[in-house]
Amino acid sequence: MEKDYDVIVIGGGHAGCEAAYASARMGEKTLLLTTTIHHLALMPCNPAIGGPGKGQVVREVDALGGLMAKVTDLSTIHIRKVNTGKGPAVQTLRAQTQRDLYSLIMRNFLESMSNLHIFQGEATEILQDEKGKVKGVKVKNQTTFFAPAVVLCTGTFLNGVIKIGELSYPAGRQGEFPSIDLVSSLHQMGLQLGRLNTCTPPRLDRRTIDFSSLQEQKSDEEPLCFSFTGYPQVYKEASVFIAHTSKKTCDIIKANFHRSPLLYSVADTSSVRECPSLEDKVYRFPERDNHLLFLEPEGKESNEIYVQGLFTSLPEEIQWEIVHSIAGLEQAHIIRPGYGIEYDYVLPDQLRASLECREIPGLFLAGQINGTSGYEEAAGQGIIAGINAASYIKGQPPLILRRDESYIGVMIDDLVTKGVDEPYRLRTGKVEFRLVVRHSNADLRLEPYAYERGIISKKEYERVEEKREEIQKEIERLSHLIILPTSQLQSLLAQKGTNPIREAIKASALLARPEINYRDLAPFDPERPFLEPQVIEEVEIEIKYRGYIERQKREIEEFKKMENKTIPPNFDFSSLQVISREAREKLQKVKPATLGQAARVAGVTPSDIAALYILLEK
Repeated sequence: MEKDYDVIVIGGGHAGCEAAYASARMGEKTLLLTTTIHHLALMPCNPAIGGPGKGQVVREVDALGGLMAKVTDLSTIHIRKVNTGKGPAVQTLRAQTQRDLYSLIMRNFLESMSNLHIFQGEATEILQDEKGKVKGVKVKNQTTFFAPAVVLCTGTFLNGVIKIGELSYPAGRQGEFPSIDLVSSLHQMGLQLGRLNTCTPPRLDRRTIDFSSLQEQKSDEEPLCFSFTGYPQVYKEASVFIAHTSKKTCDIIKANFHRSPLLYSVADTSSVRECPSLEDKVYRFPERDNHLLFLEPEGKESNEIYVQGLFTSLPEEIQWEIVHSIAGLEQAHIIRPGYGIEYDYVLPDQLRASLECREIPGLFLAGQINGTSGYEEAAGQGIIAGINAASYIKGQPPLILRRDESYIGVMIDDLVTKGVDEPYRLRTGKVEFRLVVRHSNADLRLEPYAYERGIISKKEYERVEEKREEIQKEIERLSHLIILPTSQLQSLLAQKGTNPIREAIKASALLARPEINYRDLAPFDPERPFLEPQVIEEVEIEIKYRGYIERQKREIEEFKKMENKTIPPNFDFSSLQVISREAREKLQKVKPATLGQAARVAGVTPSDIAALYILLEK
């Protein structure tokens, strides 16, 4: 039996799968250790990928050579473009997938890697050498695997406890045992742990739902896909349906507040504001009766329906009452009741931006163990942790994405700089430069990094560089193309509800108008080249939002000045008497690598940063 590896990944969820795949793609001998091989990339919550903030991460994982977008495209049954009423800065995709198929496809990808092995077993201890560096992992069956780099992706399994009303029992997720021994190992290594909670909704039997009472939401008619190398399709096999809670629903919940273990938890846990339970929402907004619910299919062949928005930890008998109080669900049968889960996590301000533990060389953390929520957030951390674990083995500098170049960079910076006291969920509002780091251009932004690290092929890299060149060429061509004020053009402008022109005009100036799209100009541009839809989309965005993009780029240059001001790794913040005591304590804990990161630490004021800047200049 082979026991020596370069990188060991613990946990086969979305973080672990991306980490293992990235490490293996970079040529490192990798072991993926999972408690249940049939549950690789399992979706214990909603079998959906994407949405605001999250869809951008999926695209970035794809650009970095990861799997989530590809697997999503191969298992999609329903897809929509979201935030279409807003600008391109926040538009993205959300897909409903077939739960079981998603997991199977992910396993097939992982098993196709020649230098990636999968082993079913529970990690109980992380081994260190006499210098404190990672050297391997012990498994519950007494097997020991050795590697100088370990990526820990344990999800909700650390001391996990499921709660349904008064019922409480240990579990990593429904039907699976928690990880207890590994928690002791982390404590012995000196890591600080906290405790969080979240919950899931009941699943319903499709055959018992009155869909005639509900609003249908079909897939978009426009062909769509997540991966930059995928094939856009229109999906008509499945629909999502919209339901609403009633006054009766909320009255039932109000009468049972005292039976919600996560609303009134005796444990020292944090509630979930980003993805709250229904009882949380009723408690916080008692005046509201109408809460939106989405009934989402778990697969084409499955009768199981996921009720997005009905997250609850109330007793099972109360869940039946709640479900039957909702129009269309009066006769609905619950296949699986919802449940709450409490679990341990590692305080992420103990990590570097590479996701390596500051005090434990070779130990990387990714996913819910860092206090995040969501498959996409986990995958984004997983691919970075996998890349950096492999880079650590190679003796290369880590890949650290900045806030101005990726959603993943924003997320990781938030985690390691600010820490968390509730499950972290990535939203577009947390991203300062979202017009520049949009869903549509993730490949242009990040594929060069993937190529440099050996994750994508030269052919894949050349494809994206050709795309970049085509975009620039077309923008340049349109800026020189003159269109005359013909009657045909005036008719088009009137039809589109935009002002007529009195003299010749550049095609780029016409395209800059909100009412005009690239296709509209085809009759006046007979020599236009054939371009892929992805190229056309970028051309339109770059021209229409040129002023806003240029302004954001100037802001980024100012941002970089702070980010480029590095702080020595062993800098003693505790000795700085010129800044506040709170700032000294916070900075010493986080140990920011740059002045910009220091400015984002909670409790640090602008005057503290000004004083620190002066000291660094000496």
